[in-house]
Parts: sequence; structure tokens; C-alpha cells
Amino acid sequence: MSAEKSWSILHAEPDADNSGWHGDSASRVQLSIPNGVRWVALDAQLFIDQFAPGVFFCCQTPDGLHRFAVPMSLGGKILEVLAVPEDSQSCWLELLSGPGFFQIQSLQLRPLNLLQSRWRFMRRGLRLCLQGTAEMKQHAEVNLWRAITASEQCYRRIGQLKACTPPMPYAEWQQRFEQLTANQLRMIERRLPELLARHGLLLLLLQQSTTVAEDWQRSLLSIEQSLGLSAATAKLTCLLVSDEATLTPHCRLPTQLTTVAQAQQQLAELPDSQPVLLLPAGVALAPVALCWWLEAFDAAAASWCYSDHDFLDQHGKRTEPQFKPDWSQELARSSHYTGDTLLVQAKALLASGWLQPELAVTELKVQQLVLQLSALLPKPPLHLPAVLWHQPLAQRQLPSADILRQQLQQQGIAARVETNAHGLLDIHYPLPEPAPLVSVVIPTRDMLHLLKPCVDSLLHRTDYPAIEVLIVDNQSAEPATLAYFDELAQEPRVRVLRYDHPFNYSAINNFAVQQARGELICLLNNDTEVIRPDWLCQMVGQLTQPGVGIVGARLLFADQRVQHAGDAIGIGGCATHLHFRLPADAPGYMGRALVSQDLSAVTAACLLTPKDLYLELGGLNETDLTVAFNDVDYCLKAGEAGWRVLYTPLALLYHYESVSRGKDDNPVKKQRAAKEAAYMRTRWARQMQGDPFYNPNLNGTAADFRLSAAPRVRKPWPR
Repeated sequence: MSAEKSWSILHAEPDADNSGWHGDSASRVQLSIPNGVRWVALDAQLFIDQFAPGVFFCCQTPDGLHRFAVPMSLGGKILEVLAVPEDSQSCWLELLSGPGFFQIQSLQLRPLNLLQSRWRFMRRGLRLCLQGTAEMKQHAEVNLWRAITASEQCYRRIGQLKACTPPMPYAEWQQRFEQLTANQLRMIERRLPELLARHGLLLLLLQQSTTVAEDWQRSLLSIEQSLGLSAATAKLTCLLVSDEATLTPHCRLPTQLTTVAQAQQQLAELPDSQPVLLLPAGVALAPVALCWWLEAFDAAAASWCYSDHDFLDQHGKRTEPQFKPDWSQELARSSHYTGDTLLVQAKALLASGWLQPELAVTELKVQQLVLQLSALLPKPPLHLPAVLWHQPLAQRQLPSADILRQQLQQQGIAARVETNAHGLLDIHYPLPEPAPLVSVVIPTRDMLHLLKPCVDSLLHRTDYPAIEVLIVDNQSAEPATLAYFDELAQEPRVRVLRYDHPFNYSAINNFAVQQARGELICLLNNDTEVIRPDWLCQMVGQLTQPGVGIVGARLLFADQRVQHAGDAIGIGGCATHLHFRLPADAPGYMGRALVSQDLSAVTAACLLTPKDLYLELGGLNETDLTVAFNDVDYCLKAGEAGWRVLYTPLALLYHYESVSRGKDDNPVKKQRAAKEAAYMRTRWARQMQGDPFYNPNLNGTAADFRLSAAPRVRKPWPR
């Protein structure tokens, strides 16, 4: 089976320079596999220009189509043993799920016999056992015995840890990662009575406008199942908070039918620290929910907490897992991402003033409670990264603009709130009066075809009233560029600063900031261009909110896909962009591509920060991070100093960074990039262990919000 004749491209058009192919979901790499071959080794080097790439090996047989996921490294390397179904009529690789570009730099197929395939399976497992970390072995569920006796299963599990493995179905994810060992089950049966005896628990089961009898029963049955074999219910009470005069649920729990006023009265009689679980009627608790909640609540001494959840479709099947970030005040305002099931201390719940006796229970919105608690309590809520409740799809709640307006008004924030096309909230914060001067810093070396549209859009398509543009010329030599600089000398809002030293992105920006007159600094790449005229108004409005030190923008490629919607730390080895290459009009995971939120970092391609803070933190690191990661480092320094970093999709610009080719293979640049990444992993070792704004149940090799094949979650009981 020679490399030249083992494959061909179907249903795709070659690029203009024949370096690759443009196609769609019908495109395929047809494979020539001789009859009778049952195993082949695929060795390939690919580049796939598509969001969340996934490669599949497909075989057509008389029984139908067989489709198998093929793991691929972040750099596009595939080295995999594929099983060819018996009676296969044709085999191919599926590279695209929609329109996109791909390159095949190399591709070889080699037939294997049974012994050769088994040896390759075993070799991968043995290598992990001998060279892998304990964490990797645990994630892959591989040990020496299994590597020998279940070699193919171990081989496939290890492959799922590669960066570009196609998404795992949620049902398979549940089966793999939610199952408890016999030891854990015994631990829960022992611990739950202890926790209930120590603190007690009040459950408020809240009637919804859509509640029917089956909803009450679903919730109560799930509570019984979460209690398991525990008989310690003496300090557990379930209040059915309802506007109905009669309600007769069938359950073994101690239940009471109450109004809002009666529930408030019972709450006032509880110890201050007693936990109260709020859940809408119809929500089902996971079997481990009560033990997990109480165990974590007790350990963290939290005043309130929330957890991940998913939805139940019309057939009761679990779907759409909502793997949430840790606390983000801005995301809570714009999306009510916490959901409607919370565990709250009795004292905090009473102090919030949320239980208003004059209201019908269906008028009590948990969104309002979340915003009230966040304003009342100095300590943020605890987030449990586990699916502990399941909500019927029919009860999905979108945030209320009226509730947010009311809460912002109570806090003295005169913001304008609008509901966007996806039912989430856009918050337009007001500008200070007078508007502070913003110094926009643009480093450049020639590149006039990029620089001029950037500057023109700043001067003529930006509606912010107080702006100065600082162009930092780093040894430009082209006559057209120099002539343009002379032309700009006539524009009072523009200054051209000369930086006649070798390229050092950090040093160039630091040099310019020292000479900036503005109270605020906007770092901006020369390959950007304004889309929304109010982009800077939006960023300044957010930056001038209490505790905010940095604001980043939403950046699009020229092909209308997302280049930047915030950064995740520790993902893919150091840091990477969220929602990378997502279509511009797509909401992204949980709508997060299109709402404002707190994050760990944003890119300096468009970053706004106060000048005083920039100088206080030492600016960008011009010693260790001359080119890459200096923006991430600056954001982490700000976070370490107690400042918030925000991303806003309402500041929208183009970023003309190339997306049509692979990475630069220049050895000098690769060495420099590796050194800078190593510095980041050392300087920010703790932060690299897990980004609080990217759930540990999601893919840790790329920030694409796929389910992780190796969740980084610790259960509150031993394995």
C-alpha cells in the first residue's frame, strides 16, 4: 500500500496555489484499503482550518455506515491504529463538518496483522504506565494490568486525551465520569446522616407558573433518592411553597404546604448558619446532590453556593449540560448563569429581603435573589463543578431585563439594559462626565495597508469624544509609510513616536505609555479595524465600574469568525482564546461569546486599562515576554492585585490575523515562544492548574467548551 496511491481527495476544490483544499461536510479523503485488511496504521500530518476540528474514519458496509473518531494532536498529527469493519465497501476520512480549508502535508496507510495491532495497543498503554504522570493514568483509567489485559480499550482511552479528539457524547460522558465506586457509595451513606445531624437542612420547593402535579412528584422523589438509605431526616424539612390551597404530594419526606409569608416565618426560626436549598418544582436532584452540597458547603464555610446542571427533554433524557464558571458578577448580570437552584445560609436568605410576603410565589425570581446576594455579601458564592440538578427544558429561564434594571438602579448604576437576539442581556454602562482622555497605543513597522485602515477607523468611525492616537514607529523604512507619518503630523489627535530599537512588543508599549497624556490606555494592534462606532464608549463604561482594572474587546477575523472572545489560562499548555473561529452570530457555549463577563485574561490586540494601574503593575514584561503572553501576564498581575478583568462583546473590531495557514516553523521563533511559555508556566504555576472561568469538566487541551475526556474535578469523598 504505497503512500502515493493509498488516498485521494473527493468533493473539494484545490486552493489557488495548490497548497490545500476548500470543501464542506461532503468533502472526504478516500482511502484505498485492500480487501481482507482488518487493521491499518494511519500516519498523517494535517491542517484543518475549522472551529473545533474533528476527524472521523468512515466505512460503508452492507449493514450501513460506520463512523469512528480519530484523535489528533494540537499540531495536526495523527498516529492511530484503525479497525476496518468486515465487508467494507469503501473507507474515507471525514475532515470537515462545514465549509473550511484543509491541508494534507503527509498521509500514509500501513496494513497490520492482528499481532501487530495488539502490540501497538499494548505499547501505548505501557508507555503511559512507565512515563505518564499519576494524573494522566487516572484520567485514562490505565494501569499496568489493564494495559496488558484490556489493551485496545486503554489505547482508545489514551487517544481521547489528545487535543483534537471529536466531541464525546454526553451519555457516554455520564457513564464514564458520574459512576461511583462501591467505596464512594458507602462513604456517602455514612457521611450524609452526619452532615444532616450537624446542620439540618430546609428545602424550599418553589411553585412555578407552569408547575403541574408531576413536577412536585419528580422533585420530591429525587430528594428521597438523594437521601439514599439515610434515615436521619429529623433535621430535614421540605416546605412546598405554593399559592394553591390544597396540595397532596405522595412521598415519605416530612413536608409542609406553606405560603411565602409562612416560609419566611419558619426561616426566621432557624439557626443563622443552617443551609436552605431552593429549587423550583420540577427540578430533579442528582443522587449525590445533597451529600456533595452539604460536604462542600461545610468545608468552605460559604454563605451561598451554586452548581452545574443540565436539562431534561420531553422523554426525561438528560441533555445540554451547563458547565459553569466560578463566580462572575458580570456574567450573572447578563445571563443569570447560576440557574434557579441554590444552597443559601438562612441568615443570608433572610437578610436579602427576597422573600416578600406580599408576593405570590410565582413572582419570586431567583435571578433577583442572586443579584441581591452578590450585592449584600462581600464573599463570592461557592461553585460546585458537578451536575447536581436536572431542569425540564420547558422550565428554562432567560434573564429578565426589568429585574437587572431594578438591581442596578438600587446600586446607583444608571446603565441601559437591552435584551439581545439570544434572550441574554446587553449592559450599556454610562460614561463618566467628563469622559476621560484615552491614549490609543499602536505599535507598527511599515505595514501601511493595515495601519491606515486602522487609524482611519479610529479617527472617523469611533464616536468616543476624547481620544489621542500614539503610533509607535519601530524602524519603518518604506517611503509610503514614512509619507503617511508626515501626513498624520497635520492631525491634532495623532502623534508618531519613534522607537529605534530591535522589536520588543512589551518595551514598545511601555515606551509609549510613559509619554501618553490619557488617563486611560488602550493597547491596539495595527491590524485591527473598528466595526462598532461605540466600541470605546462600551469599554470605558465598563472600565469605570468599581473594581475593574482591564477590559477586552470582541475581535473578528475578516471571514466573520471569532478571533478573540477572552482567554482561558492553562488550557492548551499556557493560554488560549475562547470561542476561537466561532461564527460571528453564534452565541457560543451557554451564550458566553455574546455577553459581558469576568475572565482571567484578554488579549492586548485591544485592551483598555488605567494608566496609573499600568505603571503600578510595571506594564508589560519586556524582559521575559518580549513577544507573546505579555498581555496574559499583565492581566494575571492585575487579578493578583485584586482587580477584575472583563470581556465585552459590545466592543467589536476586526483583527486581520491570518487564519488560512498553519503555524510558523521558524526555529528561532519556536525557541523564543517555548521559552516564553515556560516562563508563564513557572511564574503563574498555580493559575495554570485551572482557570476559574473555564469549567474543569470541559476540554483542557483547547478552550472549545467540549466535554473533557479527563475532567479535572475532585469529588468531596475519597475514590
